[in-house]
Amino acid sequence: MRYINFHSHTIPEDITETTVIISCVAPEPLQECVDGMWLSYGVHPWYTHGHDIKMLLKSVEKAAADDRVLAIGEAGIDKVRGPAPGLQEEIFCQQVGISEKVKKPLIIHSVKSNNEILRLRKNMSPLQPWILHGYSGNPQEMGQLIDAGFYLSFGPKIFYLNKKVSESLKEMPADRFFLETDHTNKTITSLYLKAAEIRGISEEELKEIIDRNFKTIFE
Repeated sequence: MRYINFHSHTIPEDITETTVIISCVAPEPLQECVDGMWLSYGVHPWYTHGHDIKMLLKSVEKAAADDRVLAIGEAGIDKVRGPAPGLQEEIFCQQVGISEKVKKPLIIHSVKSNNEILRLRKNMSPLQPWILHGYSGNPQEMGQLIDAGFYLSFGPKIFYLNKKVSESLKEMPADRFFLETDHTNKTITSLYLKAAEIRGISEEELKEIIDRNFKTIFE
């Protein structure tokens, strides 16, 4: 059974053993894909300056129709970096609309904005899965997100001395989480080993869980 790297910015060296979703940012062209490699495509809140927003969104609409693109995003709201919050929210909502139109999940970038993302989900009632990537919050916040229907993807912060992230991963419902390397040099195999240790299960059992979750939202 293959490892699944839910969100990365680089093609892994162990691509023969890994299924990976590479994050592409509008307006860059879609990458060619080898076996086991898929793409997400979206307007990232960090990379809007100097661009025509309507053209960026048109790029997402075009890419969304491509079979290589499994998901829309990473779309999101970032209170630390990016344009004005109102504009970020508008761009995010436009991408929700694209996700719903093409019936593909939405991968979300959220920095200090989980309350806003929660509010938007409740107001918009999307039918497509929303996956919050790089989750780093505590179990209480995790519970609120799970109750609202989110999936969460955990990255390299599970290695750090960050008790709240480890507790969140340990307490996650088995049918609602993924693992990712994001933009770091960590390997997905090392993430699986650490996550299995945190959850107190075998690596094979963890593989089965994440494989099942992947099939649930993409098949």
